[in-house]
Amino acid sequence: MSFPLRSPLADRLRGHAPALVDLALGAATTLLFVLSGTAVSAPLAVAQLAPLFWRRRFPSAVLIVVGGATAAHTTLGMARAVGFFPAMIALYTAATHRSPAVRWVLCPLAGAGMAAASGVRHGPVEGLLMAVVTVTVAWLAGVERSEHVRRRTEAARLRLERRIAEQETAAAEDRERLARRVHDTLAHTVTVMLLQTEALRATTALDPAGERRVDVVLDAGRTALAEVRAALADGAEQDSATLLNRRLDTLCAAGLRLTGRPPDLRDTLPAPVRAVADRLIGEAATNALRHDGPGTRLTITTACRDGTLFLRTVTEPAGAAGGPAPRGGAGFGLRSLSEDLSGYGGKLAYGPVVPSGWQIEAQFPGARVAGTR
Repeated sequence: MSFPLRSPLADRLRGHAPALVDLALGAATTLLFVLSGTAVSAPLAVAQLAPLFWRRRFPSAVLIVVGGATAAHTTLGMARAVGFFPAMIALYTAATHRSPAVRWVLCPLAGAGMAAASGVRHGPVEGLLMAVVTVTVAWLAGVERSEHVRRRTEAARLRLERRIAEQETAAAEDRERLARRVHDTLAHTVTVMLLQTEALRATTALDPAGERRVDVVLDAGRTALAEVRAALADGAEQDSATLLNRRLDTLCAAGLRLTGRPPDLRDTLPAPVRAVADRLIGEAATNALRHDGPGTRLTITTACRDGTLFLRTVTEPAGAAGGPAPRGGAGFGLRSLSEDLSGYGGKLAYGPVVPSGWQIEAQFPGARVAGTR
């Protein structure tokens, strides 16, 4: 199947089509005025013709100028047929305006003024009646054009909304498929780890410290499987505070030292923003134990000011000396949280602290309770 080639010249002409139409229309109307001897007053004729070049940008002003010049020119004896042509173009353009005041007030008033001037000059039938019919046709044609454009625009908007909805549905289905694949992979891997750990405990003589470590590993694995299954079951999610407390209990059992308990933000932040805050605390705790090892202390502080919750976590490695502990920068978890928080209008910053450790500072909008915890 062949398709016609698009010409660059045709594309350029298409882009300048309105200007070319206005130029041709102005030239043709001027030629009619000159050949028919319509103009009685050259300045009034110019006032009727020249503003038409700006009729698309300033339809109301052009209608007032052209309509006034037409009425004045008519009272001086201008021929009715050709002399009304510029005014009809201006009236039609103004009638397509989206403003109801322009379409239903200004246009009828301008038409009535021109018809009255024509009636005074040419009588009730040849002047008034013919002018009323002429301006009414031009006005209603413009109104019909405006309604047609409105319907087309509305149809295009509905098509766009339907396309966006279809894309969002497809994206949601893709996310669900990906989530279930991740669940299957994670479930398989963690199950193997749990079985091997159970076998290790059953076949190997462990001292009490080793038994505790094995219990921590088993508890963490079972908790992870339960959380993933709960999150994917019927699309439901567990409360973020409950998940955070479980994660912190597991991390503390593995050697993390937590200063106090995490803040309860259920009465402070809206649910979606609170979920990000709880995830951030959990990510900070996990990173602290992973990067700095058992004995690391994590301190969490929060404060509310001017409707914003300020949350700060500081990691202090056990027995660290010298400069900050080396890290490879922010991982996927912090980058993902930063993007999520930005979507709610918040901010996230992180980096090393002196003499050692790591800190995360976040601002969460929409805090409902003022004060400091």
